[in-house]
Amino acid sequence: MQFKRIIAAIDVSDDLAEKVLKAAHSLASRDGAALAAVSVWPPLSTAPIGGDGGASAAVASHAAVEQHRAGRQNCQDRLSDLVAKAAPEAEAVILDGDPADETTGYAEKTGADLIVTGSHQRGFWGSLIHGSASRDVVHDAPCAVFVVTRRCAESI
Repeated sequence: MQFKRIIAAIDVSDDLAEKVLKAAHSLASRDGAALAAVSVWPPLSTAPIGGDGGASAAVASHAAVEQHRAGRQNCQDRLSDLVAKAAPEAEAVILDGDPADETTGYAEKTGADLIVTGSHQRGFWGSLIHGSASRDVVHDAPCAVFVVTRRCAESI
């Protein structure tokens, strides 16, 4: 099988991020495929802040929006740095929303034929508490998925 468009779905704060990108880069180089490094920034919580919804809530909301913007920019900067280091010809893309939904949606929209993602293999309780974006990507992907496990990452 030869791939034409590959997505490296990474969390820039994850210790597997660079290994996932390197694995995707290796596969893209082998096949002459286009590569996009995709990271997803979570939506800003819309939970009310403050009890009365008055001026203090507006200030806190403004502060939360600014913190959210700064965090997203930091994510973009870290992704750009990672791409420059591990896969300079890759496109760096930041999406907003749920990691699994946005990644699989982007794969469908761009016609990707492979998603490379990492897995921490948290087990039942870890997945129950923290969720499993990689499991959701595997379940919902419109294309093949290559999962880089921690053990696999040791050999990359």
